[in-house]
Amino acid sequence: MSKLKRTPLILLTLLLGGALAPTPATATPTLRWSVLGTFDATGGAPTGVSCASESLCVAVDNKGNVFTTSEPTASDPTWHRAEVDPGEALSAVSCAPSGPCVAVDRHGRAFANPDPGFAAWSIASVHVGASALTGVSCPTASLCVAVDAEGDVATSTDPSAGAWTLASSHSGHQLTAVSCASSTLCVAVDAAGDALASSNPTGDAQAWSELRVDPTELRAVSCWAAGACLAVDRAGSALASADPLVTAALTGTEPPSPTATWSSTPIAAEALGGVSCASSGLCVAVDTGGYAHASDDASGAVPTWSASSAATQPLAGIACLPGGLCVALDADGVALAAHVPAPEATTQEAIGKSETSATLTGAVNPNDAVLGACAFEYGVGEAAAGYAQSVPCASMPSATGGAQPVSAPLAGLSPNTAYHFRVTVSGPSGTATGAAESFTTQTSLHVPLVHPSPSITGTPANGQRLSCHPGLPAGAAAQLAYAWLRDQIPIQGAISSTYTVKGQDSGHHLQCQVTATDGGGSASAKSAFVTIPAGGVPMSVGETAVGRASFKSGRLIVPVTCSAQASGGCVVALRLSAVETLSGGRVVAIAARAKPRAREGAALSHRTITLASVRARVAPGAHAALVAPLAPSARRLLASARSFTAELRVSGTVIGVIEAQLAQQSLTLTAPSLRASSHAAHRR
Repeated sequence: MSKLKRTPLILLTLLLGGALAPTPATATPTLRWSVLGTFDATGGAPTGVSCASESLCVAVDNKGNVFTTSEPTASDPTWHRAEVDPGEALSAVSCAPSGPCVAVDRHGRAFANPDPGFAAWSIASVHVGASALTGVSCPTASLCVAVDAEGDVATSTDPSAGAWTLASSHSGHQLTAVSCASSTLCVAVDAAGDALASSNPTGDAQAWSELRVDPTELRAVSCWAAGACLAVDRAGSALASADPLVTAALTGTEPPSPTATWSSTPIAAEALGGVSCASSGLCVAVDTGGYAHASDDASGAVPTWSASSAATQPLAGIACLPGGLCVALDADGVALAAHVPAPEATTQEAIGKSETSATLTGAVNPNDAVLGACAFEYGVGEAAAGYAQSVPCASMPSATGGAQPVSAPLAGLSPNTAYHFRVTVSGPSGTATGAAESFTTQTSLHVPLVHPSPSITGTPANGQRLSCHPGLPAGAAAQLAYAWLRDQIPIQGAISSTYTVKGQDSGHHLQCQVTATDGGGSASAKSAFVTIPAGGVPMSVGETAVGRASFKSGRLIVPVTCSAQASGGCVVALRLSAVETLSGGRVVAIAARAKPRAREGAALSHRTITLASVRARVAPGAHAALVAPLAPSARRLLASARSFTAELRVSGTVIGVIEAQLAQQSLTLTAPSLRASSHAAHRR
């Protein structure tokens, strides 16, 4: 076809409002369908489906079979078949939210089952009319409404017991379907395009109002809890009313004069054969071309519809639940399922912050599913600390309201304290969590500010760990933040109370900074600096220095210069030790350190002995000679061995309050000569 010849067709399509093609969606999420599998392998054609919950769906076909599954959300659910009306066509089925399920056939019979998941369907049928029953709706366990092709309305307040009553007759109406959102709202539609509505379906014909809403056959209708209804016709149009029960005032005994408004929207190029509206407000209509058409504002002033391809065969029925699950059937006995997209959550800023309270805010889009939970999780400090507490949203977002603001008030918070939070939502279609946000409560004038006085302890050497002590006043409580500085510049990532010295710290000065935060505010202070010796030897300017040790007249003498920056002076400890090598309990060698075995297989052992030790305090900046006499056992050993090498270790205050090893030296001890000893004895 040329472009010129196609122009009139395009214009006609536009003038008809897109009746020849599915209407593109502008708001409603597009459904994504998956095949659940063939459930009807008997050669029958499915005629209807009803889902009481996400754990119960029931389908019927034109051969009298009922199919039940307790796992409609599974990828390959198991369906159980029951032959309740052999060889006869079941035309419709409806399950109340808490049971029972009722199926009707073309011979005016109804079949009930109080628990389709376990109990058997009733064998005996109950006649509710002489004509073919075309539709049934059970809004509660104590009310079912059925309609037939002769315009009759039959009701039952105890369908499980098979007690049905012919409530009213509407001559001239070939009723095709009925839907009851509750015991006070039922709408039936007919082949002439009429809608019959009632707030008292068990009443007589006067309880029903009649209104012509469509020029062609209405094939299905669905009403939901909001009090709205949606009908579909064989021309591919959807007829919606926000309040089908609106009527003029009654005068005398005259029937009510219908004034309800129904709007028509062409949504499909094929005939529509089924429709289901969940209590959430999501409506889905199916057509003979295998398309499903969804809307979350079907009764709105300008409804939007989204088309999705569900099957290659005509779709015979559909059932949607408020959680966003829809189950559809095609003409070949294949079941299909679709979920609306998972909800969306966005965390926003906290508002109304005071010393002890704040209001958390966010936005949630349920994506046409009733949410199971909406809450704000929160905790103290950074998000990495986790979310220890939660508070529910002040109000639950409407399933079909799109992105909606949510909030939650918090009370009992601590002044001048940082908090983190996020909004979370969950529903049958999935869960969503917003990104973390943070806020800080206001400072309190009634809480005293805590001032830290930090100090450092540890060994100032490469690979060693230094610890920062906050130095808080006794009994003070505050949140503490740490930072380590190298030559007064913050070290990236060093924000804990401990720090491991690295090679690049050698020859530099380290400090720790502590920030104490309480309800009165925040205060920061830095510690005294500690110098990391270059090459690992504590010889930096300003640190405690140890001179060369000597041994004279049986005494160890060690010169020490205390650092002028050692607060409170230097505590210095020295220890002179040697290692005895023993063979069979006999000393065979004495040295500063243990030596390897003299010969293979020798049974040698080593024993470290302390020859001399002392611990003293030296004033800041002072020079002192620490003297430690040999222990009596050391003097006897030296007299016996005459000469050996010992090891001296000096440790103590390096600078500030830092303590570490100050020096390590080898020292040769020599006993005085025999002549010198005799001379000394003679002088005594």
